[in-house]
Amino acid sequence: MSRNTQTKGTYELFASAPVSKAVWTMALPTIITQLINIIYNYADTWYVGRTANAAMVAALGVCFPVFVIMAAVANLFGVGGASVISRAMGQKNLRKARRTFAAAFWGGMAAAVLFMLVILFFRAPLIRLVGGDDADFQYVSDYMFWTMIIGAVPTIGNVLCGHLVRAIGASKEAGFGMSMGGVLNIALDPLFMFVILPSGMEVTGAAIATLLSNTSALVYFLIYILKRQKKEKDGIINIRPVKASWKDGKAAESSKDRIMPEILLTGFPAALQTTFAMVSNIFANVYIRLYGSGAVAGMGIAKKVNMIAFNTCMGMTMGVLPLIGFSYGARSYKRMRSIIRYTGTVVLLFGIACAAIFITQAPHLVRFFIDEDTSVMYGTQFLRIIGYAAPLAAVSYLCVTVFQACGRKWSAFALSILRKGVFDIPAMYVFRTVLGLGAAGVCLATPFAEVLGAIVALNLYVRFRREMAADERTGKE
Repeated sequence: MSRNTQTKGTYELFASAPVSKAVWTMALPTIITQLINIIYNYADTWYVGRTANAAMVAALGVCFPVFVIMAAVANLFGVGGASVISRAMGQKNLRKARRTFAAAFWGGMAAAVLFMLVILFFRAPLIRLVGGDDADFQYVSDYMFWTMIIGAVPTIGNVLCGHLVRAIGASKEAGFGMSMGGVLNIALDPLFMFVILPSGMEVTGAAIATLLSNTSALVYFLIYILKRQKKEKDGIINIRPVKASWKDGKAAESSKDRIMPEILLTGFPAALQTTFAMVSNIFANVYIRLYGSGAVAGMGIAKKVNMIAFNTCMGMTMGVLPLIGFSYGARSYKRMRSIIRYTGTVVLLFGIACAAIFITQAPHLVRFFIDEDTSVMYGTQFLRIIGYAAPLAAVSYLCVTVFQACGRKWSAFALSILRKGVFDIPAMYVFRTVLGLGAAGVCLATPFAEVLGAIVALNLYVRFRREMAADERTGKE
């Protein structure tokens, strides 16, 4: 099998580099990307918060669940494709890896167009569904138009490409492309919000800035992919439509060789996890809406602050997914366990540190975004409650990543629907209504669900470890 220099470098990193070096080489660019994305999400809220208009800030919070659906679409094809690619590389099946790259890319692009059409024709009822009211309806509608109709393909496309490019070991390039979009968004926000557009159109300005930044990131990825495709005739990166087969060429006689079903089944838990997070946010928005725009704004800000912990841990686990998948495909179980153990220690310690900061510094963190007393009161209360979930979520994220990387579809599926959906949505009702805890009860459902989710995650992982140990004992490694 001929391999170009870059492919050899990827194999060395995945197969033999020291675990700490391999983990940080793959994870650090992804973490930086997540942090920059958090900053540009903060920038939108911070700039809009300067208007002291709670309805505008609430509009961004209302839009958040629909953005989660876009992330779900990107993860369906991106995480699914990355898992199949990395395991195929571990098995030294570059043909399958190459076909998977193309199939995941074009499948994701088609799904983005479908998403755009759904928002285009059902925008008004969707706004009501996710918690919008008369005060913020127009702001939400304008934001959706620019970011989810005009911007559907670039928003989904750049995240999708980031997953696929990272899967073949180009973590720095993936990180740069996704970070570039965030940096541009930060720079363009004030320009469109306070200079180009008139007062009262700050939400529209933020949306246009987001559209342009995501478009720039997608253009970068397409240029990178096409250059690599041209340079490496037998490389893994290839988006020629002829390669986007649903089947693995001559080997397609067996159902296990069908590429697209494998991508979708592997990526489905990742999409489901983000989709159920959206459903959970919709329920939270609907419940919190009863307490006014100040409460909705406070909830939105608390969730954005909490993204520091959640997204950083998610970034690190996403970064090591190709390493875990490669080791599993190569049946290098000892190295795989070392990668999981090292990553788990880092994300757990980070989650604990974030929880301590959120709980002790909540008023200052919330007031940074909006200096409006009611919003600050609610945001402080919500952040202190949600903060306890950070270390527990880190454990669950890592376990989900392990199951995704190894193609353990049912374990990933079970954990995804339990954490967000089965555990937290009923808990919102019980804590708020049955126990009479009010708005605080809605937020209390988050750490409650994470406790149960972490217990389930660890039990599933222990069972998986036992299966790998049995495989080693019988000499199948």
